[in-house]
Amino acid sequence: MRPYHDLPREELMRKASEMLMSYPPEVQAQVYFKFTCEKCGERVELVEANTLYEKGECCLCGHETEIKRGGFSLHLQARQI
Repeated sequence: MRPYHDLPREELMRKASEMLMSYPPEVQAQVYFKFTCEKCGERVELVEANTLYEKGECCLCGHETEIKRGGFSLHLQARQI
């Protein structure tokens, strides 16, 4: 299994917020939070942008994991003017 450099929940939310605020209004920035399933080790990305839930369901095994640590991916889209 690949080691992930997951951050504690509070730090994760702070870094994601800082990242979102660092882009100008003409760039649509969204973060998708990720966590690792505590049962099977699958890396799971939450479906809803900019939302970090207390728990997440694994798309592979269906186990529900309390999200205490995680990461995120950044999605950018330039707006047409």
